[in-house]
Amino acid sequence: MTSKTKGCRPIDHKTLMHLLSKWYPEDDPIISGQLETLTVLLGDVTLTEKAFEGFLIVCSRFVDEFGNDRSGELANIFKTRNIEGRWALLQSLEYMSDWVGGMDGYLSRYPVSIKPPKPAFPQFKIIGIESIASKLYRVLDSGSKVYPTKELVKDYIQRTGRLPPVPIQKRPVRRSKPRFHWCTYHKWDDPVTTRQALQILPKWSDCQLRATIPTVGVKKSAFIAFNGDTHPDEYFHQYFYEPLAPDHPPLAGGGPQISLQGAPAVESLELWNEKTRQWERIRMSIR
Repeated sequence: MTSKTKGCRPIDHKTLMHLLSKWYPEDDPIISGQLETLTVLLGDVTLTEKAFEGFLIVCSRFVDEFGNDRSGELANIFKTRNIEGRWALLQSLEYMSDWVGGMDGYLSRYPVSIKPPKPAFPQFKIIGIESIASKLYRVLDSGSKVYPTKELVKDYIQRTGRLPPVPIQKRPVRRSKPRFHWCTYHKWDDPVTTRQALQILPKWSDCQLRATIPTVGVKKSAFIAFNGDTHPDEYFHQYFYEPLAPDHPPLAGGGPQISLQGAPAVESLELWNEKTRQWERIRMSIR
C-alpha cells in the first residue's frame, strides 16, 4: 500500500540510507532499532521521504534518561493494529517535517547548545486522532481550582462545557516546558485503578473527577505527551516523549497518555461517589 498523502514520495532503501548517514553519520544501534520499529508500526503503509525526515526529527526524544527506547509505544497511541492508526502515524510524521521545514530547517532554525543551555523540543502533533478513537478522558482532582479565578474546575466545566484553557502551541519547537491537558484513551473502574495506570500520586490528585472529550473537537489540538525536568535556571532539560505512563514502583503505569492544548469541549462530566463506589454523571449547564 502506498502513501495517499498528496505530493509525498515513497522512500527507497538507497535514499533512506543516504539521508540517515547525512544526519546521523555515526553507526547508532538505537536509531537503527527505531527504524525497524517504525517499519513494523507502519506495516502495509509505505514510508515516505517526508515522514522519514519527520521521524528523524523526533526519534531521539523517544530515548528516556535511562537510555531506554520508547518509540514502540507509539503503537498504543496510534493503535497501529488498525489501518486508520497507521495512516495517522504516517501523516503525523509528515506534518512534523512540514512544520519545522524538514531536518535542514529543524537543525538551522532550532540549534541546540549546552553552554549557554538552549534545548529544542519538537511538538509532535497527532494528525487524525478522530480516526483512531472517538473519545478521550481527562482525570482531575475533585477539589482543583481554575487559575487565577479560584473557581472549582468542576463548576467551571459544568458552567462552560469546556476544560479550563491552557496555551495554544503555536511554535513547532519549544525551549521551555509548556502546559497541556494530559488525557488518555481509557477510563477505569475507580480512582485508585486510574491512579495506578496513569501513575498519579495521591498528593497530586484524588482522581475523582473525569471529563469525556470527543476527539472530533480536538483533531488539530492533540500531541504526543512528554515529560522532563525544569532546570533551576528555568530551561527545559532531560526531556523525552512519554506515550505511556512509565513503570515506576509502586504504581503499575502503562496507561496511554495524550496531551491537549486550548480549552477542549467536554461531552460529559463524572464525579466519583465513595459511598456507592460508582461514577456519577454531573448535569452540564451547557449542552
